[in-house]
Amino acid sequence: MDDKFGIKAAADRNIRLGHVGDKVLFENEHIRMWEVRLEPGQTIDFHIHYHPYLVVSLGGGENEIETIFGKKITTQEPAGSFAFIDEMRPVHRLTNKSEATYLSRLIELKSVTWTVAP
Repeated sequence: MDDKFGIKAAADRNIRLGHVGDKVLFENEHIRMWEVRLEPGQTIDFHIHYHPYLVVSLGGGENEIETIFGKKITTQEPAGSFAFIDEMRPVHRLTNKSEATYLSRLIELKSVTWTVAP
């Protein structure tokens, strides 16, 4: 089985995938909006996204995305910055590497659902 997205790798390591954010602030048939808040040094659990999403930073700075495969990607997410992700990516987690609280809104577009099947 191809494990391009790391679902099997997570299961093999007994990692239970978490939510993409801390809490849902709004949801309807079109979108789901999450709050993501990370204090300095805090990490959100490994998770995977099944929908395209927009991240809007309300505050923070440097973050690190770590995939289940160990790849680390540094991001700069100061207040007002945003990123639109329109492709499925491997299981990953996010760590706040700055000295400031990271706060964002992650908005999933529910009209598209990605699957892990080959």
